[in-house]
Amino acid sequence: MPPEALKAEVVRLREQVAQLTTSGAELVSAQTRMQSLLHNASDAIILFEGDGTISSFNLAAECLFDVAEIEVLYQKGKQLFELPAAFSGNIPGFLAHHVANTPDQYADPLIVKRPSGERRLVEASIARIASNDLMLFDDFAEEVDDSAGEAVFDAFLCILRDITERKAIDEELAAHQEHLEELVEEQVREIREAKEQAERANQAKSEFLANMSHELRTPMHAILSYADFGKKKYATAPPEKLLQYFERIHTAGNRLLGMINDLLDLAKAEAGRLEYRMQPVALEAIVTPILQEFEALAQEKSLQLDYRPAAGLPEACLDAERTGQVVRNFLSNALKFSPKGGRVVLEAREVQAELAVGDGAAACLELQVTDQGPGIPEGEVEQIFEKFAQSSHNEKGVGGTGLGLAICREIAAAHGGQVWAVNAPEGGASFFVRVPMEQRNPEAR
Repeated sequence: MPPEALKAEVVRLREQVAQLTTSGAELVSAQTRMQSLLHNASDAIILFEGDGTISSFNLAAECLFDVAEIEVLYQKGKQLFELPAAFSGNIPGFLAHHVANTPDQYADPLIVKRPSGERRLVEASIARIASNDLMLFDDFAEEVDDSAGEAVFDAFLCILRDITERKAIDEELAAHQEHLEELVEEQVREIREAKEQAERANQAKSEFLANMSHELRTPMHAILSYADFGKKKYATAPPEKLLQYFERIHTAGNRLLGMINDLLDLAKAEAGRLEYRMQPVALEAIVTPILQEFEALAQEKSLQLDYRPAAGLPEACLDAERTGQVVRNFLSNALKFSPKGGRVVLEAREVQAELAVGDGAAACLELQVTDQGPGIPEGEVEQIFEKFAQSSHNEKGVGGTGLGLAICREIAAAHGGQVWAVNAPEGGASFFVRVPMEQRNPEAR
């Protein structure tokens, strides 16, 4: 070769070497940058070789699985996933199968496990790297043959995104939303119930006022009528006739006074101004005069009035007058509703009961009045103790203002006790009052 040609060839070769050197440096630089990006990416990236061993395991993968790269490098990493039996030892095939058969990975995420046993939820994406490409990512899901649990690839890149916290937040938000819906429904229900209660209260108040006006008008009319008779006939009527007028005026006046006293007592009780004198008292001292008071009424209706106290009943710390008011009201209702020839029973006993939540059981005095009347209409067992409510049986002409049981409830509450009513299985109704034998804080009453 002529010297000139040889010299030109040398120059050309040197230029090629320089170009190759530059290209190699650029390639190394690009590979270094790519490796740095992959290694420091926020998602976990795992590179599997053709035989299924791990050749790259970035920092995010170390955090996700809580293992160091050195612990899984050039191994198949079977401990990283919960593998079904069909994919035993074949992580790439398992991952390809999961991606291909899971349209919504967020709803049905992949589960990875840590050495501590903790499970993390991830979304996975995969790509095949062909051997004749420097960096070629393809849709591997269509090319992998996982029918026998085996994957066919040259290299396999898996990207995992940890969605554990996001799923937890979304589930918490969903729970809050569901709870919010429940709260809204509950509030709507409470508003509806309050509206219904207000409507019932308004109706009960209207009925109460109508009944009350009638009850007040009746004795007042009797007082005025008999007073007018006496005024017109005082000079001609015999003394016994005038006495009869006065007796009827007195009876009607007492009835009117009783209704007015009931109204005043209820108003005072609700305002906390009803006075109580709590002191030890024997129940006999309260009940005996009341039974004598109702004896004539019981005989008039051919009713048998029984008193059944428990043996050895001790004294109780009560307001005798107010407790007697409760007993009197219970007996009055029982005699009023009982049929002719029936029986009314007053029972007294000492029981151990919890009157308030958290206070524990305490010795209590329990009184029960049972009649043989029509019983309490269904749905009215609680309502009859309301201040503007009466039993629907009052429509049958038994009279009354409907304040008595409301006052009884206020008196029982002032004693730290309670009242309630039930229908007796054999017919009729039973009314109960239960108060503690000892007042824990009588000054506060």
